[in-house]
Amino acid sequence: MTYHIAPEATTGAFGELSIDTKCCRPLDTVTVRVGGRAQGDSRGIIRVLDANQSLYYETEIELTNNRGETRFTAAGDLGVQWVYLTWPDEPRYSRYLNFRVDCETAIETGDDDFDALYPFTRDMMQLGRREYMIPNSKLVGYTSADSGVQCIWLRDCIYGLPAYKYWEQDMSCGLDRFAEAQEPNGMIPDAVEPDGKTWRTPVESDVEYIMVLAVWGTWQVTGDDTWLAATMPYLARALNFIQTDPRFWDTEHGLVKRPHSCDTWDFDIEGAPSSGEGRRVIATCDQSGYYLAFRAMSGMYRHLGQHAEADKWATEAEEFRQRAVALLWDGTKFLHHFHVDPIDHGDFDESQQLAMGNTWAMTRGLASPEQAMRIIDEYRRRHIATGDAYPWWSLQPGYPDKLDYWPSHPHLHQGGYANGGLMPWVGGELCRAAFLFGREDYAVELLRQYADHLRRTGGAHVWYWPNGEPGFRTNSEVPYASWGMAEWLNALVEGLAGLQDLSGQMRHMQVAPRWAVTPLDKLRATVRYAVSSDYFSYRMRIDRPAATISLEYCGSGQSADFQVLLPAEWRPETVSVNGQPVSFGVMQMDASTYVTFPGPIDAVGTATVECEVDQV
Repeated sequence: MTYHIAPEATTGAFGELSIDTKCCRPLDTVTVRVGGRAQGDSRGIIRVLDANQSLYYETEIELTNNRGETRFTAAGDLGVQWVYLTWPDEPRYSRYLNFRVDCETAIETGDDDFDALYPFTRDMMQLGRREYMIPNSKLVGYTSADSGVQCIWLRDCIYGLPAYKYWEQDMSCGLDRFAEAQEPNGMIPDAVEPDGKTWRTPVESDVEYIMVLAVWGTWQVTGDDTWLAATMPYLARALNFIQTDPRFWDTEHGLVKRPHSCDTWDFDIEGAPSSGEGRRVIATCDQSGYYLAFRAMSGMYRHLGQHAEADKWATEAEEFRQRAVALLWDGTKFLHHFHVDPIDHGDFDESQQLAMGNTWAMTRGLASPEQAMRIIDEYRRRHIATGDAYPWWSLQPGYPDKLDYWPSHPHLHQGGYANGGLMPWVGGELCRAAFLFGREDYAVELLRQYADHLRRTGGAHVWYWPNGEPGFRTNSEVPYASWGMAEWLNALVEGLAGLQDLSGQMRHMQVAPRWAVTPLDKLRATVRYAVSSDYFSYRMRIDRPAATISLEYCGSGQSADFQVLLPAEWRPETVSVNGQPVSFGVMQMDASTYVTFPGPIDAVGTATVECEVDQV
């Protein structure tokens, strides 16, 4: 049989189009090759559209001998993207091809101390993930690493959120189960069991702020406005409960109180002569949490268009912070707590304790930058003075054994568990605070200590004795403490890499890379929410001989605020964004210098900072 091949129905009539990838990451280079039509072509037009059909790259290719190629940087919305070939004399495209752009959270520097932290944390924390079908609904959450009980604690979920938001798909169903179990008076339970039963530890005064922060952080990832609006009444009732219940609200000081516990922990002192009902304290840990929760309420109401409520909570937050600082700041640190009721600790000077809640005071905004620097310096001083393995203390010092507060609990001897034990989450929050408040060199030192700890021990327990030996409170201790590993990952991502979601869904990003404090000169950082296609990615190069920092970036959002740490002795001279000079600011954080400027996220963005070097 003989066939007649029609030239108008072959490649020769349309041209050739090929790309060198089927799937790549944002900021990867993609090569496009073009072959002209049989009639011969001297030029063609390439257009690249992202998964949302937004054009982000267009160029005209010159063809030589009917062949040509171009390269572009992948960007735009994640998913299946489009490459179109159009000939200048044609109204429509002649050929198209698809490729995928996808990514996950990653830090890529060539230094294992930093690069290995995300995959290690992800893989270990998922060992603590629990999923249950309780009556008519699903419960998903993350457990602590010292409990064989199958329940889901709310606090374990929220304190793992800084990490699991990058890989978890079921973000909100666990919170729904806690909201559904809210008591009529507004009280939120501590935990939900696989059969749907709930309970609350009487000592806890922090559960309500934890619920607020959990909803706020979850909405930032999901962007589910309908869910947020439906959940707000639960949060309002919860905060009304904590501010009206006489067990938890101190009307004289206008602050939250609790029984005398070890900072944020869930047990009272046992062997003290006074009764539990007569020894209330106002703890720093609670005040920082409610201050941040009030700010979160303001932000959520503002997003939902309820501006009067937003203004009310913003005012409440600032007034609350002022009252807390006036009562608890001692000039060097925040007190462990203030005694509402007198408690006799003998000759032990409790005011000298450096309580774990000081790290939250910094990262939650209770402390001013100046106060934060003093707290960080006190941690560093005490670490040198004590010689302890790490400055991760729950309390430093813990209550002495001679007080005999916990006679039946050897894990609560001085230096153990929440009575002076070393807790990774404290170290992670301290590290992030050091990045945020002008102690970047110390933060890198802490981060490298933690990376070394993981290499040597293979994981992170809930707590350690001061010499670094793992502590055992129960027979269920395992080396994957989500409340701990998540805080260290947060120190890396928001602290060193400087990537923080300011608005939710990464629409507006803070990009504050602090790599200049390391020897690294070329690196890449990406964050992505697994439940959506929201992401941000940058490549950074520090040219130390030329005193220049360059950034190439892209994302799914609209804008970014840049705060770029400069190497010591550098001073910015010019800043350009997408090739155009822009005005910039200079922010001093003690001896650290940051150059600040805005940048749009509409395709592949570039930013260049040129500096002069002070001669020493």
